[in-house]
Amino acid sequence: MMLHRSSHAIRTLVIHTGGIGDFLLFCPCLKRLAEEGPIELAGSDRDRLNLAVVAGIAETAHHLDDFDFASIFTTPTERFTRFASRYQRAIVWMNGPKQEIQKAFADSGVHDVRIFPGLPPNDRTRHASEYYSERLGYEKLPPLLLPFETDDYAHDVLIHAGSGAAKKNWPIDRYLALASALIDQGRSVEWIRGPAEERLNLPAAAQTLEVSSIVTLARHLTGTLLYVGNDSGVTHLAAACHCKTIAILGPTAPQVWAPLGEHVTVIANANWPTLDEVTSRIQL
Repeated sequence: MMLHRSSHAIRTLVIHTGGIGDFLLFCPCLKRLAEEGPIELAGSDRDRLNLAVVAGIAETAHHLDDFDFASIFTTPTERFTRFASRYQRAIVWMNGPKQEIQKAFADSGVHDVRIFPGLPPNDRTRHASEYYSERLGYEKLPPLLLPFETDDYAHDVLIHAGSGAAKKNWPIDRYLALASALIDQGRSVEWIRGPAEERLNLPAAAQTLEVSSIVTLARHLTGTLLYVGNDSGVTHLAAACHCKTIAILGPTAPQVWAPLGEHVTVIANANWPTLDEVTSRIQL
C-alpha cells in the first residue's frame, strides 16, 4: 500500500505500549502521520505493532529493549542515543516521567518530542479514537480498515468469549447458548482461544482456533463471515478486518470504547444484554 507523503518527509518514532484495542484505535492517526514521512514503531509487544507494519502503515517495529529505552530513567546509554538520533520526531503514548523522556530524546537530537498519556481520562465521554486525534491536532478520522489477505482462511462464525478482564466478558453460559442456536441454524461455529480463554469451560466437541501471532489472527478474521465477542482487542481487530462484527458490551461505556465501522453492531447494556437481545440482532 503506497502512502502519499509530504516532500519534506519527517522520520517519526512512535512509542505505544497499550493493548491491541488501544493501538488499533490510534492507528487512523498513525496512518495520517505516515503521510508526513516514514514511521517506525516501538513498544513492549512487537507482535501487535506488526499489524501496522504488515498493513504498510509503518516501516518496522522495535521492542523497547532493543534500544535500551528504560535507561532514559537513569542515564541514557549510547545505544539509546544512537538509536534516537535517527529520528526528527518522537511521539510517546505512555504514562511516565515526562521530563526524563523529553530530555533524553532532545539530548539525542530529536527536535519534536510529544508525550501523551496512553489512555484517555476516565471521565471522557467522547470516543477514545478521537482522543488520539485531538492530541495530535487532527480532525476526526475514519475508522481503520486493514488491507489483509485471507491466505485461504475461511470461517463461518468465530466467537471470542474472553478479554483482558473477566468483568468485560458476557457470561459464558449465554455464549454457549448462542453457539448452540447458531449450530441449530446450520452455522459452523469456532471459538478463538488464547491465554485469556484457557479457563473457559467449552464443550469437548467445540471447534477451536489458536494462532501464533496477531497478524495471523487478523488474516483469519478477514476470511470470517460473522464474529461475536466482548469489549476486547480481538473485537477491535475483527472490526478493522471488515468482517461482520457483533460486539457485546456490559460495564464498558460504548460511546468511548465501542469498535467502529459500518459492519459493526454494538449490543450494550450495563447489566449485560440478554441472549434474546443478541440473537435478535444476529437475525438467526
